[in-house]
Amino acid sequence: MEKFIPIQANIFCEPCKECGERPVIEQVKANFIVRCPKSKSHYHTKPGLVDIKDWNIKNKPHPPLGNKETSKKKAS
Repeated sequence: MEKFIPIQANIFCEPCKECGERPVIEQVKANFIVRCPKSKSHYHTKPGLVDIKDWNIKNKPHPPLGNKETSKKKAS
């Protein structure tokens, strides 16, 4: 059974972009990994120090490309 360390609620973390769960910290020997608690296949940080900044960058929702209003207009 895997044991995870919860991240304090007052620390901002983006939810997992795959399932929406709040990340947790997993300790592997002397290293720490920030990962999704539901699945190992979802994004996780490289083993080392707790890197919440990297987690937030990789799980940040990206807006769609292009402007919806201008893409619907036909060229005249």
